Amino acid sequence: MGKSILIAGASGSVGGRVLRKALADRRAERVVALVRRGTGLADAKLDEWVAGEKDLLEGLKDQRVDAVICCLGTTIRNVGGDKAKFIHVDQELVLGLAAWAERMGVPVFSVVSAMGADARSKVFYNRVKGAMEAGLRGSAIPRTVIFQPSILTGPRKEWRLGERIGIAVMRAFAPLMVGGLSGYRPMPSDVLATALLEAVFSDESGPGIHVLRYNAIHALANGRRPVKA
Repeated sequence: MGKSILIAGASGSVGGRVLRKALADRRAERVVALVRRGTGLADAKLDEWVAGEKDLLEGLKDQRVDAVICCLGTTIRNVGGDKAKFIHVDQELVLGLAAWAERMGVPVFSVVSAMGADARSKVFYNRVKGAMEAGLRGSAIPRTVIFQPSILTGPRKEWRLGERIGIAVMRAFAPLMVGGLSGYRPMPSDVLATALLEAVFSDESGPGIHVLRYNAIHALANGRRPVKA
């Protein structure tokens, strides 16, 4: 029997890719898409829940799923520079979803964080991601897989000049990023999406908290056992 998977943030860049891959994957029997706007997709195994940020988790109630893939996230620009709104989406909603998953007995929680996540960081973005991860470490979910990609590449609806410049610079220096620096290599969004989905089907990592970076993400996306990040 296939798995029932909930994808939060399925209308976003990475989440949308995960959703399409899940719908095409025979291992997924039912896919619940938790979104802020409709995906426009029609599929027999798709169950779409559209809600605003304030009540995004309300529609879940007693939904039963085998795994959660969390792609919730925004940018400080999209929230008009409002740090409280950014924290609400990237930290509070994620931890709220994890609390729901724990309460419902969901065995695996796969989530997108970021390279450099650190609750003590002086960088606001990294600090929020770090606080989110710290919250997840206190969860009783049997297996939590945290993905820490660097800057993401690939087609997207919104592009910012700074991102384009950053990606160009990172790509130029990528061949020199070896050893401990490999985690900072640009990550194709499609590779990340594939790995996020594979994480809920593969249980080789066993129970506990698992943090995956560049090398491990690529290994998982290519069907190999995740190597050291």
